Amino acid sequence: MNGPTLRLDLLTEYGAPLGPGAAFRQEVVRYIERCHLEDGGYFFARVPPSSGMDTFFAVKGLSLLGLRPDRPEAVAGFFLGDLRGGTSVGLSGIFAATEVLGELGCLTDEFKSHARQRVMSLRNEAGGFGACEDIDVEVPSELQDTFRAVRVLSIIGARFDREKVKRFTVGFLRPDGGYGSGGLSTLASTFYALAIQKMLGTEAVSPRATRDYLRKREENWQVQFIEEVYWLVMGLASLGEKTRFPDKVVRFVMECRRQNGGFARATVIGIPTLEYTYYALAVLKEAGVM
Repeated sequence: MNGPTLRLDLLTEYGAPLGPGAAFRQEVVRYIERCHLEDGGYFFARVPPSSGMDTFFAVKGLSLLGLRPDRPEAVAGFFLGDLRGGTSVGLSGIFAATEVLGELGCLTDEFKSHARQRVMSLRNEAGGFGACEDIDVEVPSELQDTFRAVRVLSIIGARFDREKVKRFTVGFLRPDGGYGSGGLSTLASTFYALAIQKMLGTEAVSPRATRDYLRKREENWQVQFIEEVYWLVMGLASLGEKTRFPDKVVRFVMECRRQNGGFARATVIGIPTLEYTYYALAVLKEAGVM
């Protein structure tokens, strides 16, 4: 059985027929919009106030389906209201706001100026952005902040020292071709490193070695969580590569699906969230089944 046919069978097995307007898409959209709150933003727990990152995952998830959120002006107002209130000060907040306002075509000059000033104030001595030591245990990679900063600066068209950021990023390259700190490569850091280099408009350093690292992780399938599948598949995509095991990837993702249309972190246990739903949609799209 060939790959596309197998993937189609898998999606049918899990009640997710393909095509615009299909039940699968409708259920996902309903799940996302059920998390849309009166303040204009989104939060998976459906209690106010909304979360900036959940709003990012919701809007970007809808975009993967070719859709815009309900009440887009309210979504933009949620972030612009934070700016006026002075609450969008953290990098994650600036990142989420920039992505969403850019997606909705609502970036203002005032916001761009605020975003540039705030992000540039977070440069670290090593050449990246944010903390590069004593990273919080909940942060998946020491390159996450730099990725988000570069993404913001790229969207708003701000100048920054690209070569310095590249040197900082490449400093996490490990002998096995992956990226990470403490001598250990991780899927998260490898994904972020490749994404940063792509945004910088430069060729990936040691692309063959990094591809081999990702291929080995793909062959020695030990993923437990949907974000690991996302980092793996999207890391390969940054190198212009596709997964060699689309059936395994799609099966894992669809087994994370829950009855309310959202996706959870793992196949067996876990509640659906907007974050994991976004990862699921991104992987399914990259795998060519959506």
